[in-house]
Amino acid sequence: MRLPLALLVLATLGVVRGGGAGREAAEEAAQEAVQAGRFSTPEQHRCRWELRSAAGASELRLSCRPPAGDGAARSCAYRGQPRRCPAYGARSRQYWRQILARLRRRRDPCAPGAPLSARLCGPGRAPPEAQLRLLPGPGPSPPAATAEPTGDPVQTYCAERWHSLCSFIVGFWEG
Repeated sequence: MRLPLALLVLATLGVVRGGGAGREAAEEAAQEAVQAGRFSTPEQHRCRWELRSAAGASELRLSCRPPAGDGAARSCAYRGQPRRCPAYGARSRQYWRQILARLRRRRDPCAPGAPLSARLCGPGRAPPEAQLRLLPGPGPSPPAATAEPTGDPVQTYCAERWHSLCSFIVGFWEG
């Protein structure tokens, strides 16, 4: 999540020389900077992200591969105006860290769900435009997974990491 060395040099030259044109060019280049990285989800999806920021909006593009043999890779994009959040200007790095942390915790980052917002710009602290919303995909959306009742409520209703506790509670409930 570091700015490329060239942008840093341009920004430094603009500040040292005090030239308005050089500084404006460096700021413009920094505003259109592209940042990228990788992360994994709890369901072992391997995702690559790319952040593109332009004049007012930012777009976060994701490309996620499911665990081996579980289907095709999915791509999606989130778009919003984080600059509308008052705290974004001073703490933009913290904002993007919080957004990526929220994506890491999702089982499938490209699945439709609630808009992404950082704690620093959460509801009540910033206008709704500051939240990142999933853009509709170009192709048909994948069919929604329907939970088939297996007869075992633990398998049907509990996340894998809670199976032991759920088994205890269900066993207690059923007598």
